[in-house]
Amino acid sequence: MGPPMFAPSRRPGAPPELLDTGEEIIAIVTPVSICMLIVVFLVLMLRVDNPNTMQMQGGIAMAAYQEEESDSNSDKLAGAIENSLVFVAFITAATFLIFFLFKYNYTRCLWAYMGFSGLLIFGVLGAAIGYELIQTLMIPLDILTYSLCVYNVSIVGVLAVFFWPSPLAMRQGYLIAIAAIVAFYFTRIPEWTTWTLLIAMAVYDLYAVLTPGGPLRVIVELAEERNEEIPALVYEARPIRRPVRVNRGGAGGGGDDSESAPLVSRGYGASGDLLGSNALIDPESNAPEYVDPVLGGKLFALPDSIKLGLGDFIFYSVLVARAALYDTFVATSCFLAVLQGLVGTLFLLGVYERALPALPISIAFGVLAYFGSRYALEPVAMEFASQLVFPM
Repeated sequence: MGPPMFAPSRRPGAPPELLDTGEEIIAIVTPVSICMLIVVFLVLMLRVDNPNTMQMQGGIAMAAYQEEESDSNSDKLAGAIENSLVFVAFITAATFLIFFLFKYNYTRCLWAYMGFSGLLIFGVLGAAIGYELIQTLMIPLDILTYSLCVYNVSIVGVLAVFFWPSPLAMRQGYLIAIAAIVAFYFTRIPEWTTWTLLIAMAVYDLYAVLTPGGPLRVIVELAEERNEEIPALVYEARPIRRPVRVNRGGAGGGGDDSESAPLVSRGYGASGDLLGSNALIDPESNAPEYVDPVLGGKLFALPDSIKLGLGDFIFYSVLVARAALYDTFVATSCFLAVLQGLVGTLFLLGVYERALPALPISIAFGVLAYFGSRYALEPVAMEFASQLVFPM
């Protein structure tokens, strides 16, 4: 057997997959960061502090309890838990409905429904956000021109995401826009419900992906069995790499042949609910794996194509945007914590090579960062600043 595959540009003897890991991480961290920053910008530009306006836009997340400023903290907590349970139950039912439709080959119904939902997101919710931005920034634009822009963006977006083949960058851009629009409206639910809902969704994600019979797990297993894609809003991140020369040596001939081999292959993945699966999907890959010459086992390998459900984009952005409504320092802490959790999940993905829930670690880090920064770090920092003390 000849020597292992390698790229001349790499450091001699370095594990190929370990050196390529940074590209995979950047490919998924960058769009998540962009989405979170867009939502933070929107909530700061279009900030709404009127509780009545927030409740009107809460939707299913406010179905069980309408928070009032005069309510006690215990009432707010109990009501927030009720709202979270209703929301999780709704998501669970919707996911199982998708499973049965997919199982009995009603995928056209799913695509039609998702296309209609995408049209509403762009044409109604996105148009409303654009209108508020135009008013806030005082942009001179007539209603006819704006309507034509909304129409074109909505139609092209729905076709590019759901129905027609489109450039990957174009599809990715529209998916980020969908996530940002939905996340912006989720930031307008009351604070108690927001934090309870984020924690509840992280717990639900563990159940849905990891437990036998979980709704997302059964969908993924069925998709793998059929070797089909599930109609869902899923962001596919593929790092851009240059073709390299790969050397293969013969076992006994002493000669070596060089051939050009691309390092990127399209992997298969599946995802679940209407917002997109809250799971990182580990697609199959033909990329070479680094094998420890002593232990004989693979140390670490990320897939060439990582798929992240749009639900994860949405809830990451809601967490950071909610923190931004309180303070920029706290929002920055949450932003970094969410990214750290995402990188940690990617590491576990490379180790276990199976579909993993993407919410729990990032949400846990983000929630801890929010309350830790708000009630511990910020008071200390303010005290230091008032005394003109700057710790190094």
